[in-house]
Amino acid sequence: MIVNSATPSPREGEGRGGGRTAPGDGQDGIASRVRHAALDALARLDLVPVAAAARALAPRVRAGGVLHVLGAGHSQLLALEGFYRAGGPAWLVPLVDERLSPARGVRVTEYERSPGLGPDLVGGLDPCGALLVVSSSGRNAVPVEAAAAARAAGLLTIAITSRGPGNRLAPAVEHVLDSGVPAGDATVPVGGARMGPISTVVGAVLLHALLAETETLLGGGSVLVSNNVDGGDAHNAALISRYPHLAGQSGRP
Repeated sequence: MIVNSATPSPREGEGRGGGRTAPGDGQDGIASRVRHAALDALARLDLVPVAAAARALAPRVRAGGVLHVLGAGHSQLLALEGFYRAGGPAWLVPLVDERLSPARGVRVTEYERSPGLGPDLVGGLDPCGALLVVSSSGRNAVPVEAAAAARAAGLLTIAITSRGPGNRLAPAVEHVLDSGVPAGDATVPVGGARMGPISTVVGAVLLHALLAETETLLGGGSVLVSNNVDGGDAHNAALISRYPHLAGQSGRP
């Protein structure tokens, strides 16, 4: 005899526990709208420029260059997103400055708007490498000036940004990965404000798409694994010997 053990769906107006749900709970609630805002943004992404950027980046990595990633404020999260993590390439180097950390709160705005800081951050980078700049608005001095200085020095320049009025970063780089994030980042009305910013989620997908496309062109062999799987420590140790910046050196390999 076959017994149907599936849990019956709750009746309209009831939660999974049988209790009444509040208006807006479940699939039609605010949480669902936040999810859909992110999914819709991801579905709209144009990935053709990702492949083009990967084709430009792969020869530089193959020749020994690395990809530096720079962001200010919450964009700095993406500089760290691909660094020394399972599924990330060993040839990525975060270009991190404590003054641009989102942990600085309002002070980060002062610094990311400071003329001259961007060129200082990229000064001395190996021109054989590449710089990926992350900035949703593309308006502030640090990302724009860093990209322009790196390009002038001979580095390949890529940006994850949202094309729109006032964006000065897109024209400063050779390859633009358009995140399509709306002005102000937040997407879902809550009271008199908007919540559910999506730039980090969308930016992370563009970042990992670029890294995976590039590693595919390189033929593999440079991807870190979790240290918590069998053989993980030994696998990563071999990559650390090839890429010493993975041992914790800050900013440059």
